[in-house]
Amino acid sequence: MSSTNNEKTLKLKIWQQNLNTSLITQQSILNGPNVKDWNVYAFQEPHINSLHNTYSPSSYHVVYPSTHLTHPELASRAVTLISKSLNTNHWQQLPFPSPDVVVIQLLGPFGRCTLFNIYND
Repeated sequence: MSSTNNEKTLKLKIWQQNLNTSLITQQSILNGPNVKDWNVYAFQEPHINSLHNTYSPSSYHVVYPSTHLTHPELASRAVTLISKSLNTNHWQQLPFPSPDVVVIQLLGPFGRCTLFNIYND
């Protein structure tokens, strides 16, 4: 198969990690020198502050479980960060009725890719 300069290959780079609610761990990952090398961060047990938000650099969209605002009494134990370099017209959150799951669907030259970020205790 031949390739030309006009062909573009999109590689999604995904970092997955259980943070054990550690703000220090979360900040060290997201403030590191290679933070922009990753398109998606799938965190389980992220640090959630007293305002029910998590820490994220401004270059990422934070996607909480669909229940995050409707059921604030349930702790969100999965959070997905999507790089702002990915066009927002090419991804969407799919609703899922659990504070432990974030579902994202991405569209691109690779077709349709559904990413499940699941905290499983």
